[in-house]
Amino acid sequence: MKPFDHYYQALKSTNEGIIDASWGQGKTTFGGMSAALALAAIEREHPQQAPLRSISVNFCGALTTETPFTTQTRVLREGRSVSHYQAEVHQNDACTTLLNACYGAQRDSDVLVEAPRNIASAPDTGKTLGYIAGLTPEFVRHVDFSYLGGGMPFTNSKDNHVHGWMRFNDGEGIMGEAHLIALIDTWPPATLQKLANVAPCASITWSLEFLVPLCDLETPLAGNEWLYYEVNIEEAHGGFAHTTAEIYRADGTLLALSRQLVLVYDKR
Repeated sequence: MKPFDHYYQALKSTNEGIIDASWGQGKTTFGGMSAALALAAIEREHPQQAPLRSISVNFCGALTTETPFTTQTRVLREGRSVSHYQAEVHQNDACTTLLNACYGAQRDSDVLVEAPRNIASAPDTGKTLGYIAGLTPEFVRHVDFSYLGGGMPFTNSKDNHVHGWMRFNDGEGIMGEAHLIALIDTWPPATLQKLANVAPCASITWSLEFLVPLCDLETPLAGNEWLYYEVNIEEAHGGFAHTTAEIYRADGTLLALSRQLVLVYDKR
């Protein structure tokens, strides 16, 4: 069972790899891992001076664990202020993950709006969701969750939100953008709490915006640092759900905004 950073560092030097089963959901690699490795491929092929501003991801198919995969990238546009790159993860001659990344250099501007700092609890103060063999996905072994609001998966909850803390329990060193991408997507889809019985959900598309470049933080993010996660279901019907989330540091710094389109398979 290898930590995330093992795979991240490997993809910084080669365009192929194999992910062990401890990062799976069944036999499928969870989406945050595949998106993060796609970003690692862009970092390998197109080193940047400008900060990462946003990513958009299409989960096109299952990335199976214990099976070789490859990555490929291309330049969409390189500008003086903003540059766009694309990466694909391939397995068995099919694209499993497509990621677009936007990098943007900081500019002088008179527009200044600061995000509110509104975290009302300390890390590790909620209800713990731990790894349960045969019930939770395997990758939960790498992550600590602390629920503060909303329902646990498959509890027929009336809530439309989930609030809590998260961290890699085996993280070391400094957390970069790829680590953050993987960590954010470890949370169960907020729609799972609405179900009374076990049924799968799948992310179809995902967009993530980085409000504060990690390189601009006074203190770098630690590999095992607690981060606050707050997600809301905006609307759900016809088997599709739309969710938005905010990710904060413990000091209240808003790090990222996340939006996902989720497909729910409760009736088949």
